[in-house]
Amino acid sequence: MANENINQALALRKVLDEYKIPDPKIVGKLPRGGIQLDFVGHADITRILIEIDPNWRMVPCGWDNGRPSVHIVNGMATSWWELSILGQSRLCVGTAKDNSPDLDKVLYGDALRNGAMRFGIALSLWTKQEWEDVSHNAASKSAPVKPKTEAPSPDEPLKKTQITQFAQACAKAKIEAHDVAQHAGVELQKATVGDLDKLRASFKVLVAAQKTSDEEGE
Repeated sequence: MANENINQALALRKVLDEYKIPDPKIVGKLPRGGIQLDFVGHADITRILIEIDPNWRMVPCGWDNGRPSVHIVNGMATSWWELSILGQSRLCVGTAKDNSPDLDKVLYGDALRNGAMRFGIALSLWTKQEWEDVSHNAASKSAPVKPKTEAPSPDEPLKKTQITQFAQACAKAKIEAHDVAQHAGVELQKATVGDLDKLRASFKVLVAAQKTSDEEGE
């Protein structure tokens, strides 16, 4: 059983490695909130899912008179789904204005992109987050804009506070920090800024594997 979990984790890690950065040819622009967001359409996401797992499926979390449940609050429609690939299932959500033409199709397509992102597909187009938002507070819209600072060099060693946050996130997720580092091929005490993406990716893979193991042990 442990080997199956490891193989599944490695297969899911491969999805992240191969599909986190989409082909620029399939990236479009989506107007939202007064800005243009990069996105990959549901047709290309569907093609990618078929390439990864021909048996992928996405089912609604609830039904209402024979159709997927849709909740409408303050002019916004929301629909929750569960996307499954490679034997792993993850929740995803689609949102749209309640007066959108073809509302069901819009919600499904949005949920499909959201679910694919949960597996790492086109992840680079979404806002990056630190370890499950550890010590992260969203900036207030009214806060003054700070001048941009030069990005740190990939060879710059991680700060002690970053390593501490990483260890705390691992402990919270019930996994060992050194196991994550080993999975990422990183020597933690010598880790650099350039190693962050590998550590984050391995963290997500092992958290998913641990969750699956816990569920099977119940």
